[in-house]
Amino acid sequence: MRTWLGIAGIASAVVVAVFMAFVYGEYRAGFDRQAAVALHDVLDQAQEDNASLKEQISVLERQRDVDTSTSQQVQASLQELQRKLTDEQEQLAFYRGIVSPVSGEEGVRVQSLKFAGGGAPRLYHYRLVLIQVRTRELRISGNVAVHIYGAQDGKPVVLDAHDIMPGEKPSFGFAFQYFQSLEGNIFLPQGFVPGRVEVTVHENGRDPSQQNFDWSSVSA
Repeated sequence: MRTWLGIAGIASAVVVAVFMAFVYGEYRAGFDRQAAVALHDVLDQAQEDNASLKEQISVLERQRDVDTSTSQQVQASLQELQRKLTDEQEQLAFYRGIVSPVSGEEGVRVQSLKFAGGGAPRLYHYRLVLIQVRTRELRISGNVAVHIYGAQDGKPVVLDAHDIMPGEKPSFGFAFQYFQSLEGNIFLPQGFVPGRVEVTVHENGRDPSQQNFDWSSVSA
């Protein structure tokens, strides 16, 4: 019982910590230095909790092997805990990229891009996260263009994501200091087979920059 309570407590702490940091970041669409320091603390604690969670998983795996009478129950619990651990590790990787971005050319870049099934055929929910990589962070603004390259009826087709958004179309404009998330839905035409996604960032006062992603790597 102590083992199960420990596992539940660790998993809950990790979920709550990362979720609260995530909600705060999206609400502000760019955090200040105090928030950045706080986020570092959250990451450190979450990493410690993840290590403990891995140890608890190892204990359960040994218990599963020894106690065959509860093997199925333990196996189901292991799978759920491993799924949670994977989710939390993805969130940690996301925030590490914001707090300590990979070195490279300065400017605005795509931190992450995901298209998830929207609950209906050919409907996808997108989430595009932009970050600023500079020695001195300033509040910046601009807009983004997203084009999806693919084929329809054997012919190459390029779709502007803004043109295939159902209902009220959200803006592709941005204004932030550290990071910003842009979200919405797209509806792919019948018979369209996507191949890659091109994201062009137009930061005010600077030349546009482009990043390309294979559809298979950003869709789920």
